[in-house]
Amino acid sequence: MVLTSTSLPTQLSDRRYTLIYAPTQLKRLGMTPGFEQRWQQAHTQILEIAEQCHALAPKGLTVYCSSEETFRSHQDVNVENFQALMDTAPAPAQLTLAPVLQTVFEQYFAEKATGQQASNGEIILILIDNEPTDRLAIAKQIVAASQKLDHNHEIGIGWIQVGDDSITKGFLVNLDNNLREKGAKFDIVDHKSIQQIATDNLASFLMGVLRD
Repeated sequence: MVLTSTSLPTQLSDRRYTLIYAPTQLKRLGMTPGFEQRWQQAHTQILEIAEQCHALAPKGLTVYCSSEETFRSHQDVNVENFQALMDTAPAPAQLTLAPVLQTVFEQYFAEKATGQQASNGEIILILIDNEPTDRLAIAKQIVAASQKLDHNHEIGIGWIQVGDDSITKGFLVNLDNNLREKGAKFDIVDHKSIQQIATDNLASFLMGVLRD
């Protein structure tokens, strides 16, 4: 079912929706059967998430896809564009996310300073399968961004785990639960596996991102 602004809480409409697509070549000993096909198995649901967010985004999706050395920004993306980006995005061996988060935050606060941001703020969804190499830098970026917010619904960051890697899950649980201890003004992070979102539905997850 496609989400529409008329069938959802008003907090989800009139926002910028940013998707960070970050597959890696993650391989570990003891992986569950089928783990190597994690992105192929999640492909349809990822497109559904993009479609539902696109229905809520007045200016289309903002998408960051991994490239050989960094993430590239794509503006006003629809579902067809997003599928093409997924099909061509390389999967590096390791994942570094602090620089792209810094770019996203800088753009939001620059637009806010000039009154150009979406009226309800921004939701950032990060699709990952691997623990980033710059964990401390990521936490510092999020804490610093939270200090600039006027209220806890202004920005929400949803981490969506693709696959069942336990180390990645541990990173996400720690990030989700300990931001306030690290000095965050608001807890603006939530996480779920893509299987949990399929069970609960995307709208519940998005509202959880804002209310966490």
